[in-house]
Amino acid sequence: MPTITRSGRSKKFTVLEKQLASQRNELRLRIDRHRMDAVSDRDLDDEAAAAVENATKDMLAVTLERERRTLNEVELALTRLKKGEYGVCDHCGTEIPKARLEALPWARLCVHCAERATNSKSFRVSL
Repeated sequence: MPTITRSGRSKKFTVLEKQLASQRNELRLRIDRHRMDAVSDRDLDDEAAAAVENATKDMLAVTLERERRTLNEVELALTRLKKGEYGVCDHCGTEIPKARLEALPWARLCVHCAERATNSKSFRVSL
């Protein structure tokens, strides 16, 4: 699998690395806020209020899980940057186009492999 040297990486991906670090920090803050919201105790005295509270907590749990997965992808991208493996498809080893990385900075697959992973049950990549 081709890798990009540290000096090449620093020039080519500096902006994306800063963007990923910023996203990581923002996600960490949002996750902490969501956790605080989830544990706040409220005295609910009617069924409607309890139902709204339960629905809100369910939506919060889904949001929290999505943000945790995104945070994990961002952290993996930062690790790949440090190793000089960023911007290379995990499946086929081709360079991921800059436009894709700008749109999805934590992308691990090129567009072709991502489409195959989405449309094929036989395609195996740890996402």
